[in-house]
Amino acid sequence: MTWTRHLCLTVCLVAGFSGCSIAPPPIPIYDDPALLVTVSYDPRAGAGHSHPAVVSNDLVTAVLRGLLLQGRDVIGTFGLLGDDRGTLVFIDRTLLSNLVPYLVTGLGKASPRDLVTFHLVQRDSQGAPLITSGGMFLRNHHLYVVLANARTSPSVTQYETTYEPNTRSNPLVPIARFKFKASFQPAEARIETAEAKKMDAWEGYLDESKVVVVDLERLAKSLPLPSAAIPAIPANVKP
Repeated sequence: MTWTRHLCLTVCLVAGFSGCSIAPPPIPIYDDPALLVTVSYDPRAGAGHSHPAVVSNDLVTAVLRGLLLQGRDVIGTFGLLGDDRGTLVFIDRTLLSNLVPYLVTGLGKASPRDLVTFHLVQRDSQGAPLITSGGMFLRNHHLYVVLANARTSPSVTQYETTYEPNTRSNPLVPIARFKFKASFQPAEARIETAEAKKMDAWEGYLDESKVVVVDLERLAKSLPLPSAAIPAIPANVKP
């Protein structure tokens, strides 16, 4: 963590209940026009996430491959994800293999007050941009994935006015809040969000239909992964 980040966080903590709106600047893990991964301050961290933590590439890949989108009459795998079970492929396998190491690096660098965010820009068949963005964090052995946007047009029309939210700076802001909800397979590895909030004392997210909580110990047991795939959480970190 940089000196500037420490200073900003200290100012915010000292200001406390005075309405401080200062947040330490994000730490970029990877940054180009098509993909941005950062470690960012999480104002909803409460008592703190279980960071830094060592999580294997294989296990994070398994989580992303298991994510599902459910919207109206369409169910498809979230293909950061390119899972062959799905009817909608959002991101090819090459991009998946590129993304996962940055997420893993972010979880290893994050403090208990941070989460890892991602923002991806793809193109539809007409060349128009589509936004996939969100974040993830670990509490105990539970990996929380917030999927704010998934192949969503950046333009929003409201009251006959079209505007584009800055999701690159705010990847947890849903552009189209009611477009889809998130789910997960295998279902036995998922913890319902309401239950996870109680177990982990998490404060919640503005749209919890887009939150998936995965028990990494259960998931690892269901996959041909080595025991080292289960995250190693520092003993002094207790959410």
